[in-house]
Amino acid sequence: MAVALFIGADGVLSAGALRGWLEAGNVVAEYWTDYPPRPRPSLESLLAPDWTVRGLLRRHGIAQRAVRLRALADARAEVRRLAVDTLITAVTMQIVRPEILDLFGARAVNFHPALLPFYRGPSPFLGTMLDERDDCAGATLHVLSPGIDEGPVIDQIAVPYEATGRRYAAWVARHALAFRRLARDSLPSYLRGGLSARPQAPGSYRRVTEEAILGAGVSLDEARRRLRLAERSRRLVTMVPGRSRPVSLKRLPAVLGPSTGARPRLGLFSVEFDLADARVRIARTTGIDRQLDRVESLAELLGAQL
Repeated sequence: MAVALFIGADGVLSAGALRGWLEAGNVVAEYWTDYPPRPRPSLESLLAPDWTVRGLLRRHGIAQRAVRLRALADARAEVRRLAVDTLITAVTMQIVRPEILDLFGARAVNFHPALLPFYRGPSPFLGTMLDERDDCAGATLHVLSPGIDEGPVIDQIAVPYEATGRRYAAWVARHALAFRRLARDSLPSYLRGGLSARPQAPGSYRRVTEEAILGAGVSLDEARRRLRLAERSRRLVTMVPGRSRPVSLKRLPAVLGPSTGARPRLGLFSVEFDLADARVRIARTTGIDRQLDRVESLAELLGAQL
């Protein structure tokens, strides 16, 4: 039995890795996130608590703590007080500092949703979709290193997007299932010496922040391409002046004519704005869309257990 400090997020991917680790008979001393616990139960926590971080922490009596690693005054002392022998990170934007990594050596590991060494960094899902690189889609368990997603690979599972019928919510759920398998089977084997980590070959770091935004700098053909490839991800957006949050887009655009130079017009179900060479109207993602995505993801997770 190993005892871990787990640093993760509040989504199904982190839950998959956490669940697998616990199912293997291991322990989590504390769960660190960079956000406070949610005050209200979610749909997932009500219908499938074992696929939520909140449900798993409650069931196993694990304390959750909001920690910003970069602001932690004496990180080594904070980790030592937990008396853990393994560090696990999964889908967190926090960078683990070298002084923490040094406490664990090769027993510090991370779960990444792409087949490393390709698509390192924070946006592997959207990157693989926009590049049409289904051969790089999957889940990787690797040793943590100072370089982002550059540590030796322990094990991988391919999770192709096309195999889901391009259903994004189901694709994310399948990554959670892969994380569970890696945490339950591969990670304990590695820690016992049954699996060896292999150094990564040169790969790619993909950042898609600008490509996720459709606006006056994007042509109509390019907007159509991005929407065709990634509309169900809910990651493609446009910016509307005066609105702090971007507007999530879905479906291919309706072309209204040439670009006009006018400000975007935000409607209840759509948004009208200029591309580089056209004025378009594109349907907005709604709360109902997001709820349906969550149901689809849950159905994929629960169906896999039947």
